[in-house]
Amino acid sequence: MNFFEYQDRARRNSTLLIALFFAAVVGLVAITTLFVAMLTGYSDLRNPATDTSLMSMLGNLGWDTIAGIAITITAIIGLASLFRLRQLSAGGQAIAESLGGRKINISPQNPAEQRALNVVEEMALASGTPVPDVYILEDDAINAFAAGYAQGDAVVGLTRGCIEQLSRDELQGVVAHEFSHIFNGDMRMNLRIVGLLHGILIIGLLGSWLLRGSYWSSGRDNRGRAALFGIGAGLVVIGYTGTFFGNLIKSAVSRQREYLADASAVQFTRNSRGIAGALKKIGQHSGGSRLQAANASEFSHMYFASGLKSSLLGLFATHPPLDARISRLDPQWSGSGDGSPTPTPAAATLRGDAAAQVSQMHGGTGSGSGESYQARLEKVLEVVDNNIAQPTHQQHVLGQAILADIPAPLKAAAHDPFSARALVYGLLMDHASNSGSSEEQCAHREAQRTLLTQIAHPAVLREFHKLAPVLASTSQHYRLPLIDLCIPALKSLAPQQFQIFKRNVIKLLRADGKVEIWEWALYRVLMHGLETNPDQHRKLGNRKGSSQAIADAQQFLLATMAHADCDNYLHAKRAFEAGCSALKLSPAPLPARADISLQRLDKAVAIARDTSPLHKPGLLKALATTLAHDGVIGGNEVELLRALADCLDCPMPPIPECFTSARPQAGGVPTTETASAS
Repeated sequence: MNFFEYQDRARRNSTLLIALFFAAVVGLVAITTLFVAMLTGYSDLRNPATDTSLMSMLGNLGWDTIAGIAITITAIIGLASLFRLRQLSAGGQAIAESLGGRKINISPQNPAEQRALNVVEEMALASGTPVPDVYILEDDAINAFAAGYAQGDAVVGLTRGCIEQLSRDELQGVVAHEFSHIFNGDMRMNLRIVGLLHGILIIGLLGSWLLRGSYWSSGRDNRGRAALFGIGAGLVVIGYTGTFFGNLIKSAVSRQREYLADASAVQFTRNSRGIAGALKKIGQHSGGSRLQAANASEFSHMYFASGLKSSLLGLFATHPPLDARISRLDPQWSGSGDGSPTPTPAAATLRGDAAAQVSQMHGGTGSGSGESYQARLEKVLEVVDNNIAQPTHQQHVLGQAILADIPAPLKAAAHDPFSARALVYGLLMDHASNSGSSEEQCAHREAQRTLLTQIAHPAVLREFHKLAPVLASTSQHYRLPLIDLCIPALKSLAPQQFQIFKRNVIKLLRADGKVEIWEWALYRVLMHGLETNPDQHRKLGNRKGSSQAIADAQQFLLATMAHADCDNYLHAKRAFEAGCSALKLSPAPLPARADISLQRLDKAVAIARDTSPLHKPGLLKALATTLAHDGVIGGNEVELLRALADCLDCPMPPIPECFTSARPQAGGVPTTETASAS
């Protein structure tokens, strides 16, 4: 099962979860109705003529009373669920902070935290995603979690025991496991489960309050106290009955997903002993994986290993038994040993592999340099089919190589909010200088520098001047990785600071009166990582999921790709037709370059994101076919494709074989005098 199938399954699971929730609500309404009928019948027991049969008591209630009960229970559950989901609207950050987590992306405090941050950043760069926020929980247990609604607001939480007790290979296995949850749509489902179960639990909490009220209430009316106690006890039973079945559903779903995440982690790291060793250490650690946070039970289904004591013979266990997980990863395991994994050949040769990848990135002779165009296209299509959000070990090695080879000043700047802004400004300016004639480059660069002195914060401007010489000598292949590294630091900006930063970026892009598609791609990747849903307003007036609107948006993206690096209309037309044919779209006239405004491109991306998961591979392969129609697939082309894939919520890992054929960018890319870029 690949990423797109996982996403499609996640959609179906969301529908199933809502159906099960409504079924639970109906069940609770029925139980509450029976409870009220029994209370009513109990109050009439003194009348000998009263029929005490259940059907008679239900009949005495009347439909108005039953409807009132249904509306009341549904309203209580619905409002409580919405309230909890609203509390969790910040995504993973809300959960990490509620568990006492501390963010370390900007300032890791010791080598263990720095190593953990490096591992997470390597995984992100290898998979083509923004670096998530990393939180440390001051807990000696060995555990971890991933939380958030989408990749843009995802966080990875690691306990103190996890980063200090595990080796680097074991930590990589744990982090790769959590990245699998990020990619496969598990996080959104987990958050919805938290919100919906809270709504069901609130009935039990109301009953507990009533019980306490009956205990502390004063007065001579013992009958009133007894009634209050009875109502409270009944609500407790009703509430926890719903929670019982809700936890059963949560546990069953979570157990199966843990096996899938373990398998994905092994595919990513090519080291089953790493994650198996982490599980073994959990079993031997005095604290195990049990978290001490007061509300740890609410998020029990999100953890790497069970964060609670097992109960009811494992009926509510949110994770498979450790022995079962270890046996799948290490069939030779006998249930004994120190839990330390034996170094694998992949781990032992990692440094040499990374060096070879770095050599390729700088244009050295590698396996990809002598390949034909068709072979390169097949590799790109293979990545779309099998590696979107499922990077291979080779891409994992490349991620490590990229992080290791980024100049230290740029890496340090990416982790500081002031310097990260300066770094983004420099990346956009450096990128813009690669197109057009030498005179145009100089004029554009000078116009941007002059503008930057007028709009940037003085401290940011000083950082920019420090970074400019390093950026000038840094390969353009690091543009997207550096932007991904900057995301956590830029997320820490205050809302007003962020809005100023965003306006400054747009002004820099418009400094020469036009915004080229290569600049637009970098901007879109940046905003996609920083804003939860930057495109919602662009879809106004378009019926969500409209097949015709989606098809038109897809054709517009293909037209943009056809014009991206081609000055000749006939050549662009052939590329466009090749893309439409690959996507099985009806032939359509190719829009002129002048019609490819970035406002329309932004809107096309927003609408194309509604393409069903199972149809997104076809769109990405059609874009690749269009872009490669001129017979060249170099680093620039692949980076543009990766940027568009990111905007479509399809994280595309870097392709090592395509780094060696980068060529200088040609002029003649789509521009607009009034591009919104917002």
